[in-house]
Amino acid sequence: MISYPPEVLEAIVVAQDAFAWEIASFPKYQRSSRWYVVMVLVAVFLVAYAVYTSNFLFAFFILLSAVLLILAGIQQPTLHLVQIGDQGIVVGGVFYPFQELREFAIVYQPPYSKVLYVEHGSTVRPRLRIPLEDEDPVAIRTHLRQYLPENLDLQGEHVSDIFARLLRI
Repeated sequence: MISYPPEVLEAIVVAQDAFAWEIASFPKYQRSSRWYVVMVLVAVFLVAYAVYTSNFLFAFFILLSAVLLILAGIQQPTLHLVQIGDQGIVVGGVFYPFQELREFAIVYQPPYSKVLYVEHGSTVRPRLRIPLEDEDPVAIRTHLRQYLPENLDLQGEHVSDIFARLLRI
C-alpha cells in the first residue's frame, strides 16, 4: 500500500477531476408492508427450525440479521463524492491509486444496472462497486482503459448485487 503525507494526499484527491459525481452510500429501497410480513414469516420459520434442530447459534444469527435489517431500514444513506482522475479513483475521500487496482468492468443495463466495478490488487480488500448514476459510461471506460485493464468477461451484475436488489436489502 502506498503511503502519502496528508498534505500530498489532499492535493492528489483534489486533482482527481476528470469525472466527479455523488453517490449514495447504499441503495434505499421502498419496502411495502407485504415485504416486512414476508421477512418476519421467514425469520420466524428459520428460528423455529433452528430451535427444533437445537441449532441455537443459527437462531442467534437469524435474530441478529433481523435486527440489522430493521436498523438498516431506518438509516438514511449519506452522499459520497466519487472522483476519477489521472492518478486514481477517490470514493468518499478515500484515494485508490491505479497502481493498487487490478482491473475494472462496467455493467450498463439501464434501468436496472449502471455500475462500475473496480477490483483491488489485494484479494483481501473487497471490490469497489460504484453506481454510475447519470455519468457517461463510454467516456469513463475510455479514460480508465488508459490506466487499468478492462474485464470483458463480466457481462452482468455480481450475484450478490442481484440478490440484494431482488430482496431489497
